[in-house]
Amino acid sequence: MKDIIEIIKTRRCVREYNEDVVSDEDVQFLIECARYAPTGFNMQPWSFLVIRNKDLLHKLSESGKKSMIPILEPMKNSSRKASDFLVFLKTKGTNMLYGAPVLVIILGNKNSPTVDFDCAMAAQNMMLAAHSKGIGSCWIGGLLPAFMDEKLLKELGAPDGYKAVAPLIFGYPGGRTEMPEKNEPGVKWLR
Repeated sequence: MKDIIEIIKTRRCVREYNEDVVSDEDVQFLIECARYAPTGFNMQPWSFLVIRNKDLLHKLSESGKKSMIPILEPMKNSSRKASDFLVFLKTKGTNMLYGAPVLVIILGNKNSPTVDFDCAMAAQNMMLAAHSKGIGSCWIGGLLPAFMDEKLLKELGAPDGYKAVAPLIFGYPGGRTEMPEKNEPGVKWLR
């Protein structure tokens, strides 16, 4: 297993996957790692949906594309990234899940005051643990508008009172993912 600092610094969002299947045991390992994330008031407000069905993954990708287009449309002239992503979303045959074999949706209990932060930390644990095992991952935030439809979440089997917080894809990388440019953060020391 790799050193944790190396894992943090070398993890990338993977958007190209090969056909290899991520085992149920490995997915369960990732969920187990998520459980160890810190939570406000130790509420542990999460539940997990694991989706492997290719037809359902395709349907979710299409729902995500339809939901994101109207959000990005007003930004297309002011943001190059929004404009580029709009082209991707509107291109026939594109897949928001990049062909990954598994989607894990971290659901959060709406009654927890720190649910978004807690589930985000669980997601980070999962992505780092995946990278330590050679499994690629990517947080597909573009699916979240589709999951605002509680009917869709109910169809997927989400428990009552839960919302989608972190849709994560996992699979074995199908290519090399380059290091994105990292900006220097603003840091102000108060002593």
